Amino acid sequence: MKPSTKATPLRVCARLTLAALATSTFSVAALAEQESLDAMTITANRMPTENALAPNTVITRADIDRLQINDLPTLLSRYPGIDMVKNGGLGKASSLFIRGTSNRHVLVLVDGVKWQSATTGSTALQDFPVEQIERIEIVRGPRSGIYGSEAIGGVIQIFTRKGKPGETKPYFSAGLGSKNTQKATAGVRGGNDDTQYNFSYSYLTSNGIDALDGDESTSDHDGYQNKNLALNVSHKLSEKWLVGANLIHASTYNEYDGMEPIYSDNIQQVMGINSQLKVNDVWLMSFVLGESRDRSLIVEQGINGSRYDTKHRFASWTNTLTLSNSHKLNLGVDYDHDKIESARVFGGDYGETSRDNKAAFVSWQAKANRHEWLLSARYDDNEAFGSENTGTADYGYWLSEEIQFIANAGTGFKVPTFNDLYYPVSAFSFGNPNVKSERSTSYGLGVKGEHVWGSWALNTYKTKIKDLINWAAVDPTNPFSAITPSNIDEAKIKGIEFEFNTSIADWLITFDASVLQPDDANTDNVLPRRSKRLANLHIDKQWNKWGTGASWKLRDHSYNDVDNTQRLSGYGLLDLRVSYNISNEWLVRLTGQNMLNKDYITTAQTFGDFYNYNNEGRAVMLSVHYQP
Repeated sequence: MKPSTKATPLRVCARLTLAALATSTFSVAALAEQESLDAMTITANRMPTENALAPNTVITRADIDRLQINDLPTLLSRYPGIDMVKNGGLGKASSLFIRGTSNRHVLVLVDGVKWQSATTGSTALQDFPVEQIERIEIVRGPRSGIYGSEAIGGVIQIFTRKGKPGETKPYFSAGLGSKNTQKATAGVRGGNDDTQYNFSYSYLTSNGIDALDGDESTSDHDGYQNKNLALNVSHKLSEKWLVGANLIHASTYNEYDGMEPIYSDNIQQVMGINSQLKVNDVWLMSFVLGESRDRSLIVEQGINGSRYDTKHRFASWTNTLTLSNSHKLNLGVDYDHDKIESARVFGGDYGETSRDNKAAFVSWQAKANRHEWLLSARYDDNEAFGSENTGTADYGYWLSEEIQFIANAGTGFKVPTFNDLYYPVSAFSFGNPNVKSERSTSYGLGVKGEHVWGSWALNTYKTKIKDLINWAAVDPTNPFSAITPSNIDEAKIKGIEFEFNTSIADWLITFDASVLQPDDANTDNVLPRRSKRLANLHIDKQWNKWGTGASWKLRDHSYNDVDNTQRLSGYGLLDLRVSYNISNEWLVRLTGQNMLNKDYITTAQTFGDFYNYNNEGRAVMLSVHYQP
């Protein structure tokens, strides 16, 4: 524990900010939070904690409202250790890289339920409605010892909007911006001491931009539309028993470049029910049932083409034992079931269409004097790839009342996707049932401090990933050869991260910078589409009824290909924003992104002619908000 219990104003604010994760369905802190305002949980430990030793970031609803970014991948890329590439404008396919790892190495949770496509292994973050988010937590570094597969680079957990005790109150917002971008949200939230609820509907549409640069045959605007609804309700059956349910459903329409009109109709859906029971003063029990769905239908010239529909079903039983004020144990079992349905234009079926994963885990969180630690071990048994053992270890030592030294270590793995293992044989590609799981080993050292004038953190890390899955031509000498996956690659990544938060003359200032070396261990080339230097600066101030702010995003150059021959230039983006409180309930915002109108590219086609994917230029939006 800390050598002193003195609570500075900053520390109190930090605790209140981090405490937001108490409603996670993976945690068992919902009842604990009601018992004590000091109780809090964070995704990093999957149990109540006052101090997460793993590097993490919490994005609150206030942060989201202040930055006023319309798509989730762009929002996440404004925070430490996260790089992002996008295949065009709003709503187009996006990939996130945490600490230089692959987008397949990030576990994404929505209200505790795993959200990911079983076929591609990626998550359609671009389709998640920002307006429906209450809070986001990002954990950087391996967490497979707690969560299992995918968590090599980190974990992102999204919490949808919750209800609040009090009378039922409606809220809404509407906005109009560049490229005929329109958005609107309407909802109602309320409740009492026993029941809280939130229901909301959101709509976003944009004419978009010409996604693919240089191809005159496909020069047009590629539009996007997102209709979504969210529901979250919780009810206290007794002083010791809490139940809840959540649903987020997004239906999207997305246009693509092609010789003929091509678009897709997609559905992203996550739903779950949960129950927490305080058995006694020591034992807190949690049950979770959930399902996430990813459906995509490609339509060309008005004719339905390939369709992919994947569902992930999840069940968890977790037990948190508070042995003393300084020692807690977390024991649990998880069950996952993946199922896919497909109808492909070129025919052929997947060799397998479902698989199960059973897991058990145990964690020990403790503190003694200046020492704090977390030890976790997990066993996974998957019917497709066999068993995996992983572990996580975090250790912290308080050098003084305000400065803590931290060491982290962990192993991780990523199971092969259905495409990797069972993709139907065709003239273009086919899966490989002998592909093994990707495995990682990571180490980190850091130091962080909290002071009356601000907070800061400095972290270093080193990650080695073996048996990376690579899709390559069966016959490299034949340009028309089919491609198939195999475990041939290995990556070595090392980096440094710095964060700083302060307030000067009522200006809120946050800054972060990352320097990393994400290399292919076999060739020493930089891994494709990863930048070696990233930085973000946000400054904001409230002037009575006025609010002003600016953000500066910096990204160094990257390479589009494994051979590092296709260089993509770095860039800097300037965002500006201003708001005015008409009253306590009405607010007007004017937001401008990429105000210097920079042309920048983060990815390009990797087949055929070399065409870049454009990103949005200058974009402005005026919006009005009603929040009683």
